[in-house]
Amino acid sequence: MTIKPTVTTGVRTNNIYQLKGDEADAVLLLLPDPGSVHRWTTGNPTTDELLRVWYVAVTRARRFATLAVPEEETKPLTNLLARHQVPTEIL
Repeated sequence: MTIKPTVTTGVRTNNIYQLKGDEADAVLLLLPDPGSVHRWTTGNPTTDELLRVWYVAVTRARRFATLAVPEEETKPLTNLLARHQVPTEIL
């Protein structure tokens, strides 16, 4: 189900499959399962469908991508992004 942006908020929600080929100024990807960051750092994106789905979500952002992960995964995620010279901020 796609929710159109409202006049008051300009926010829309989509599932990842609805975003293919689309873009947004900002994207929020929720990775609530423990082990998600480990999967991202050790997985194979050519054979792991979930990693491909996450890639699609993150690459839809034109200006800003936010990843919501369990607190214990923030440091490994920050390390991964730093290795790829991606600026990060932990909130």
